[in-house]
Amino acid sequence: MSFRLFSVPGLGLVILFYAWAGKAQDIQVLVSNIVGRVDPVVGSGYVVRPVPHVDLNIIYDVANGEFKGGFRTAETTPITQFESEQAIAYLPASAARTRSNSGSQYDFQGAMGGTYWVLPASASSSNTAFVLYLGLATYGVARNGTFHAETLTWSVESVQNLTTPAASQFYGYAITSGNVSMQLTTDSAYPGAQLSMLANDHKHLNLAFRAPGMYRVTFRVRGTLVANGQEVSSLIPVYFGVETWQIPSGPAPATGYEAWKLASFSSTQATDPLVSGLDADPDGDGANNLMEYAFNGNPLIPGVAGQPQSENLIEGGQEYLAIRFQRRKGDTLSITVESTADLSAATWSGAGMQVGALTPVGTDYEEVVYRAPVSKVEAVRQFMRVKVVKN
Repeated sequence: MSFRLFSVPGLGLVILFYAWAGKAQDIQVLVSNIVGRVDPVVGSGYVVRPVPHVDLNIIYDVANGEFKGGFRTAETTPITQFESEQAIAYLPASAARTRSNSGSQYDFQGAMGGTYWVLPASASSSNTAFVLYLGLATYGVARNGTFHAETLTWSVESVQNLTTPAASQFYGYAITSGNVSMQLTTDSAYPGAQLSMLANDHKHLNLAFRAPGMYRVTFRVRGTLVANGQEVSSLIPVYFGVETWQIPSGPAPATGYEAWKLASFSSTQATDPLVSGLDADPDGDGANNLMEYAFNGNPLIPGVAGQPQSENLIEGGQEYLAIRFQRRKGDTLSITVESTADLSAATWSGAGMQVGALTPVGTDYEEVVYRAPVSKVEAVRQFMRVKVVKN
């Protein structure tokens, strides 16, 4: 379910694209197992999983020298560790609360009388809102002297509301004697907010959201190695669904010329129509990018591999003028072969005739041969051309 996000300005359009990467199993929508809860009705690719307790658990991968993490169930049998992109912590409508405290330290909850949603730092047995009981854990990091003071530090790297991008507030906090201790947020009103935890430990915070939507919260986890004093710093993205359970899909992937442009040019070049536009000729070989695309060329190296080449062809004992080229498959390109006996003619009325079978060239091109409609005996002067139109 990992996401790769691309911006492709092309022909006056901007395409945003999420490409799914190797989704091997259904995504688990983790909900409270309290009797009386209301579960989301999920569609294909998602499975509701009621659990009594879930931890966002950090693991230290010794072999790769990095932290990993994701939700970890605390069921009796079995305890299951999910990768960061295999599960969603779901908050139903019953998680909504109304701000009623006027103290300035509660401004993160929104305006007075406004609504916010929270995963509470309270035991599931006392949770009358039927909300998932979720903690933060470092059970995957051994307390064996690997890290200085056996301590890891959490912070929030980014918060994205994938459903409503303008509403992306997230807060991890505790309240003691009416005072707020903010430990996880990107809100500038709480600079330096971070959470320190011992290795192989477990904590609970209230996790608050200011709007419904599907959130991707990316945590940064740090620890300093005792052996060499170097810091290990890794990003851990996890998903929270606030009244929504489905990660929004993006538009269809770029295809045709737009996909070829992304593969052929750097990201900077792909955004510059003077370099990657249909009429541009960045390698200066006389073939614009449309021709390079149509005939299997490299727009940054002079020469076009499959450009039309004339040849003589014997068929049925007659000699014909012919033209051979590689053409793009699977696009809305209109590629036609025309012929004429008079270069001054306003139109080339003779249609080329395909000869022989198509020959595949890689996955995107095929080599073809066309001959003139009449033999050289019937018309001594003949000319042929290939016409390309981008529909």
